Amino acid sequence: MTEAPPSPAEPGGPALEKITGRIERLTFTNPENGYTVMSVKVSGRPQPLTVVGHLAGPVVGEFIEMEGAFADTARYGRQFQVVHHRLLPPRTEVSLKKYLGSGLIKGVGPVLAGRLVDHFGPQVLDILEESPERLTEVSGLGAGRRETIINAWRRTMGLKRLLSFLAEFGLGPIIGLRILRRLGDAAESLIREDPYRLAYEIDGVGFATADRVARAVGLAPEAPQRLSAALLFSLNRAADDGHVFLPDRELLAAASELIPEAPPDGLTTALAGLLLAGRVKTEPQSEPGGVDVYLPRLHRAENWVANDLRNILHQPPSKQVPRPEAALDWAERTLGLNLSPSQRQAARLALDSKLLVITGGPGTGKTTITRVITAIFGAVAARIGLVAPTGRAARRLSEATRLTAQTVHRLLEYSPPAGGFLRGPKNKLDLDLLVVDEASMVDLPLMNQLVGALPPWARLIMVGDHDQLPSVGPGRVLADLMASGLAAVARLTEIHRQAGGSQIIQAAHQINQGLFPQSSRDREQGDFYFIEENKPERILEKIIYLVAEKIPQKFSLNPLEDIQVLTPMHSRDLGTEQLNQVLSERLNQASGPSLTRFGRRFKTGDRVMQLKNNYQREVFNGDSGRVAQIDFEAQELTVSFEGRQAIYDFTDLDELTLSYAITIHKSQGSEFPVVVIPLTSGHQIMLRRNLLYTAVTRGRRFVVIVGSRAAVRRAVSANSELNRHSHLARKLAGC
Repeated sequence: MTEAPPSPAEPGGPALEKITGRIERLTFTNPENGYTVMSVKVSGRPQPLTVVGHLAGPVVGEFIEMEGAFADTARYGRQFQVVHHRLLPPRTEVSLKKYLGSGLIKGVGPVLAGRLVDHFGPQVLDILEESPERLTEVSGLGAGRRETIINAWRRTMGLKRLLSFLAEFGLGPIIGLRILRRLGDAAESLIREDPYRLAYEIDGVGFATADRVARAVGLAPEAPQRLSAALLFSLNRAADDGHVFLPDRELLAAASELIPEAPPDGLTTALAGLLLAGRVKTEPQSEPGGVDVYLPRLHRAENWVANDLRNILHQPPSKQVPRPEAALDWAERTLGLNLSPSQRQAARLALDSKLLVITGGPGTGKTTITRVITAIFGAVAARIGLVAPTGRAARRLSEATRLTAQTVHRLLEYSPPAGGFLRGPKNKLDLDLLVVDEASMVDLPLMNQLVGALPPWARLIMVGDHDQLPSVGPGRVLADLMASGLAAVARLTEIHRQAGGSQIIQAAHQINQGLFPQSSRDREQGDFYFIEENKPERILEKIIYLVAEKIPQKFSLNPLEDIQVLTPMHSRDLGTEQLNQVLSERLNQASGPSLTRFGRRFKTGDRVMQLKNNYQREVFNGDSGRVAQIDFEAQELTVSFEGRQAIYDFTDLDELTLSYAITIHKSQGSEFPVVVIPLTSGHQIMLRRNLLYTAVTRGRRFVVIVGSRAAVRRAVSANSELNRHSHLARKLAGC
């Protein structure tokens, strides 16, 4: 095996060379860390150089002054590896037109770029920077468009200056944009003042990176600021892992791993300082001698949820069903149902209880019970609210009940101008009954918003499958409700006749019992199969064949709309990054324009998913749509979400990702006609029983697992789950 050459920045590495050239093409950019591969034209060299390194948002047409060294790689050939660099604006009119027309500035496309350069010549960048009012000299530019261009130029230059500062720390453009959105135009000065804000305020920046920035700006290793930051970062990371709090010993140990040289008493003192400043909250542990440490927002949420639910239980309901047994008989006749004893008992609990959890796996009748409950309460003129955490789940709930269902965010009337929900403790919902579907997805902060807006006379019914993955956010709301003894619980375990013939449902229950799921015996009419392939490249080939050819032909389905690939991971072999790239090229043959931003390439017609709640656009985490239009001059991309148009500025495209393949976590609350699941030993770190169970239960018509038998066995046998720290069950019980 050939030994890798030493880095030019390392002692013993090759001597640094200085080279200046013009950027001709950007081949690849990692949006998280700024690692870039590009072609640079250097005067006197016949061929462009391949240049690699962590760069500060380079743009085609710019000049770059580089210090680095050449290295020969077996896979990519000769490359110039950059250690230090400085980006310079282009000098010639030809390169200026290329630079300004590259999509750098909102409102400036290739045509307008040419007009600006033709009018102002080589001074065009100086005009934009120092005398933007002179844009009035360019014919055809109205006041609105001039203002758009000026604001976009200032924002772009501000981002480039910030990226120049961040590049040496391995932070790329997507992180730079997050920093600007969070900290504003004064971002660089705020970071220099407190570099650790990067660690606990900006997604994607770890403590080690913030620590490097702190050292670079002269913050001492023993600074109290550093110790406090390690504690806050550890507490935020625990919340990302689902914990509501951490015991103080665990928190101190986690912070000590980040800064092992810190004295233990120093961290203890720092924790006391955070408590005094109100930046953390504590509660005594059940055993004397320690405390549990909360972020303030999670401490408030846990206490308020417990208080609000107890208030609901202590008030009589506003609507009663006078003859429950007769009402159940009526519902069976009206809906054409024949309820089993366990289903009837669950429905009866709903008529008698203020707070109820209905839980069960696929095919056990949760939807049927919901239909019965809503029909009966509708007959007594109850005001009914039906909600789910995602748009897809809300639509399914509407179809099942033939009533209006919506997302929790829409029910609570989020208002962008107000910066929050209009419904809450001071403006309660006008409801007698609220049914929450897919309740396993509801985290503690969302539950806090929901029950805070619920009047105390209302009934609350949580419907979900407690064997699925827990909520992505902190807390274990459904499990805590079931464990508290405060909520009535209806457990549905019987697979009903209409679902009994589905091998998908049989396979899901086999997985839940720790058994290897069995493929359908009927090769033509079955709905669940396991296809054994062990090599990642063969699994990829099989998935492309199934998604692009076999399944669409067999079921007369549209692969762009009806088939969803679900994978455990984002990166590595058979993660979303690789699968989306391959499937987009194979399935989307549109000849329209394409755009690359933040390391993702979008084409007209591409299937995309929203990655975060955006209340201004009224699109939410997990919403899926298709790219309808790409406008390079306006720097806007339009996505159609089931007929509703949402417009994204190019700088906001970190909110979108291709969604031919999504993670299993992102599929929660959704159902798809067909699901294809790759499983390989490379996914080992993620393989858990509830992960595979969740993936299989997303498929409605057909599910196929393609992968190694060992990976499936590992998943079904791994039933240990992170024990999330939460006191909600104890607080609900009044302890």
